[in-house]
Amino acid sequence: MYCNFNEMMDAIRKSADKKTVAVAAAHDHEVLECAVEAKKERIADFILIGKTEKIKEILTSLGENPDSWNMIEEPNDAKAAAKAVELASEKKADALMKGLLHTSVFLRALFNKEYGLVPPKALVSQITVTEYPAQNRLVLITDCAVNVTPTYAEKVQIVNNAVSLAHRLGIDCPNVACIAPVEVINEKMPETIDAAMLSKASERGQIKGCRVDGPLALDNALSVEAAQAKSIESPVAGHADILLMPNLCTGNALDKSLRYFAELKTGSAVIGASVPIIMTSRSDSARNKLHAVALNVL
Repeated sequence: MYCNFNEMMDAIRKSADKKTVAVAAAHDHEVLECAVEAKKERIADFILIGKTEKIKEILTSLGENPDSWNMIEEPNDAKAAAKAVELASEKKADALMKGLLHTSVFLRALFNKEYGLVPPKALVSQITVTEYPAQNRLVLITDCAVNVTPTYAEKVQIVNNAVSLAHRLGIDCPNVACIAPVEVINEKMPETIDAAMLSKASERGQIKGCRVDGPLALDNALSVEAAQAKSIESPVAGHADILLMPNLCTGNALDKSLRYFAELKTGSAVIGASVPIIMTSRSDSARNKLHAVALNVL
C-alpha cells in the first residue's frame, strides 16, 4: 500500500512498463512544465498534440530540446482532442491528458462512440487523492469535478470507480464514508438517505470490494476521537479511505481547501473510461499535476 506520492512514483520508476500520455492542445506552459517534470522523473512519455510552434517555444523556455519530444501538429482544439482519443483507441497512448482547451470540447471527443473509450452505461467520475500526514496514508475524495448532483444509482458507480483506484493503490478493502452534515438520517437531507441506502447495499454484498458506511460527518469519517465522542460504532468511522461527497459543490470546495488552506499534496484522476484521463485544474501546482500523471499511469 502506498502511503504517499513519493512511494507511488518510486514504484513507477522501477517498472519496466513506461506508459505514454497523449496530451490534447498541449501548447500550454503549465501542462508542458508538468510533462517535462514527469519525463525527467521517468514517470511517463508524452505525445504532444496542438500548435507545435508554440509547443517548441515553451519547451525551449523550459530548457528542453524540442526535437526529443513526439509532437503532432493540430491547431484546432476539437480535432486535437479527437486525435488524442484516436491514439488511445488504437493503443498508441495509455492515458489522455487535457491541455489548453475547454473541458466540454475534451469530453465531447472522449464520449464519441466511434472510438469506444467509454463503455455503454459506464459513468465517468473524478477522484482527488490527497496525502493525510496525520495518519501517514492516502485518502480518496469523490466526486469533485464531473458529476454535479449524482443520483443514488450514480453514487454506486462513483463508489465502484473509486474502489478500483483504491485497489491499484494497494488498499485491499477500502473503507468508504458517505459524507453528510450529520450522522443520522434526516428526510430533509437527501444525502443522508442515499448514504443509508449505500451502507445497506454494502452490508448485503451489493457493492463489492469495500466497506461502506454513512451518513458520517467529515470529522467522524477521519477521526477516531471524533467518532468516539459521538458514540459512533463503525469500522469505517475514523478510518475512511474514500470520502464519497454528496455533490460536486461540496467535493470541489473540499478539494480546493486541501490545497489552499492545508497545503496538502494532491493528485486527481478521472475514472470510468477504458483509459485513464488526466484533467487537472489550471491553478494546480506543477507538482500536483505530476502527482495526477503518476496516479493515471500507475
